[in-house]
Parts: sequence; structure tokens; C-alpha cells
Amino acid sequence: MIYSPDRQRGAVTLIGALFIIITLALMVEVLQRMTASDVLDTAVQNDAVAALFIAETGIEHASYLFANGTPCVDLSLLNNISAGRGDFDITASAAVAGDCQISIRGEVPAFAVQRVVEATLHSDGNLLADANPDFNEPTSPCSAPGCFPTGWNLPAGGWDDDGGPTGNGDRAAYVEKPTNGSGTATTAGSFGLTPFTVTAPTVLTLNFDYKVVTTGNSPQEAQLSFNLSDGVSIYPASPAPFESGDTGSYTSDSVTFTIAGSGPVTVTELSFILFAKSGKPKKIWLDNLDLRGPGGGTGVRLRQWREVVSN
Repeated sequence: MIYSPDRQRGAVTLIGALFIIITLALMVEVLQRMTASDVLDTAVQNDAVAALFIAETGIEHASYLFANGTPCVDLSLLNNISAGRGDFDITASAAVAGDCQISIRGEVPAFAVQRVVEATLHSDGNLLADANPDFNEPTSPCSAPGCFPTGWNLPAGGWDDDGGPTGNGDRAAYVEKPTNGSGTATTAGSFGLTPFTVTAPTVLTLNFDYKVVTTGNSPQEAQLSFNLSDGVSIYPASPAPFESGDTGSYTSDSVTFTIAGSGPVTVTELSFILFAKSGKPKKIWLDNLDLRGPGGGTGVRLRQWREVVSN
């Protein structure tokens, strides 16, 4: 039986409609896959960023423990420490030439995303390690106006190239009152520190070596005053001032800085004053400044870090 062309036109239209429907369905499927892929890629990328932050948190955690007496080799015992949406492991630690080298893996478990970093920590205990605390840079001889102890703001004549405890070439801050009478003599010095941060409230201890030579009999012939500053507030040492009579030779002592309040405080400057009181002639030397946090801690610096693995 032969059908007329008019009856066949409906089949052609139906085929065309089916083709359009199938094409649209395929397009929707492709768009859904693309959208799902974008969402997954974004989630994985977010987890990768989070894993890096977690690994960096591991550096801070290791620094705190190392600063407060945990041996470098024992840091690698720390595993599965929760942080944010994941955790970190200190996978390796080794003491190398006075530094502590660590490897830390941060992970976000949702997509098992990991980031690994390596860091080198240096602990010298002394928060003034970069501040020429023994005044010996540059090496002797060093005379004003052409030369000053590196980093220190000192007056001309405010140091003695051979005045430190070991003598020749061991520099110390210095002041002299050469004559009898009512006059006084002062040397004041300051150093713009490599900033370091402590968490208030806390107490820092400054150890130092000093010598007073005088024929005066008072136990307060010489005064030493110390201050820390964060650029806004000044934190004076206690006792203020530190006083001493004749010592004849070098002796060691300490003062403390109480940083009140709460939260982080970034210390940017150390200053001191050597004051020779009126009366008999006298000389004062100051050397080997050593600033420590509670228990001798917080003297850890991050020398370098790098990411070694990412996915």
C-alpha cells in the first residue's frame, strides 16, 4: 500500500523532534558533568590551600615546643595533631649544625589532600641574637666618627674596644666620670631590633655582665637602666634603676621586664643608660646582653621554609 506524502509528513516531524530532545538531553548531561567537575576541582583546591595552612600551623607548633625545651629529635614523635579541618604530622626532624630541620605534612581528609613543607628552626635562646649583644661587631679597632658598634646608637666614646671580660678586642659599652665633684657622666644606647613577638602577660629576663671601678664607698655609685619598646609603649626593667657599687672586676646579674595586658606584643627596640653618679671618679662597663623569655624559651627563629610536595 502506498501512502500519500501528506500522511508521511508527521513521521518526519516526529523524527526531528526526537533528534532535538536527544541533543538537549546530551547537552544537559555534558553541562552537569562540567558543573560537577568544576565543583569538585574547586573543593579540592580549597582543601589544598587549607592543607598548606595546616602544615604552616605545624611549623608554629614545632617552634613553640622547640623554644620551650623539646629536643629537636623528639619533634618527629608528633602525629595526627588536629588543626582546622584536618591534621598535621611532623614526619622527620634532625639537628644539623645547631639548627633543627623538620618536615611537616598537612592533610585535609575529605579528598585526602596533602601538602608537605620543610622548615629550618634556629634556637639560640637569646632574643637579642641579631642585635650585636656583645658589641663586638665590627671587630676592633672601632673609633668614632668613622666607626660605631654595628646597629647601636651610641655616643662617641660610649664604648671601650678592649673593655669586655676577656680583654683585648672584646668590646663593651662604657662611661667614665674622670674627676671628683658634683658632676655626673652618662652613656645611653639603643638598638632597633629584628622584631620578635611575645604573648602578654609575660616576663622577660635580661642577663648581662658589668664592671664598676671607683674609690667611692656607696653601694649606689653606678646606675644601669634598661627599657624595651614596641614602638608605642615602653617597658622598663625592674629594678629601675639597677644600682651597684665598686665591683673591681666583671660580675653577672639580671633585670626583668614585665609586659602586662593580653595578646601579642611585638618588641622592636632595646635601650639602656649607664649613669655615673656624682662624687668619686668612676668607670662603668656593660657587655654580653642576653634576653630570654619564661623558662629561657621563645628564642626560636624560623630561618627558612619551603613546600616540597603538593597535590
